[in-house]
Amino acid sequence: MVSAIAALCAVVGVIVQLYLIRSNAREASARQVYMSYSEATLKYPGLSQPNLDKIKSDPAEYIRYKNFVGQMLFAYDEILNVYDTAEWRKSFNEEFQYHLRFICEDTNQAFDEVYFAKMRQLLREARTRCPGLPKK
Repeated sequence: MVSAIAALCAVVGVIVQLYLIRSNAREASARQVYMSYSEATLKYPGLSQPNLDKIKSDPAEYIRYKNFVGQMLFAYDEILNVYDTAEWRKSFNEEFQYHLRFICEDTNQAFDEVYFAKMRQLLREARTRCPGLPKK
């Protein structure tokens, strides 16, 4: 009887450890992706608050900008999947507002499919704020 209880406690302990390891790995991965995005904002400050007309006039810069926005969305997708808090959502909304025109004009629902459900919902909600802008 005592050995059965000890074995059960050991199994529960292993399960808890596995859960914690997995959780810590997800958090570390999300932080790493966000740090990579943060470095890009420092390296390319003009892409953080873009002049979209100017960027679109240079094909290479437009490709860099599309990748920048993709990296931002991926970073917040990872962060919000791990830390879905009011502070992180506010941070996302603050940064995202500068890219709404791009999302409205140059992306469509298929663009959203690479992200987790929370980000897809945020992008759907963002597109409701696109009145008068052409949608693809």
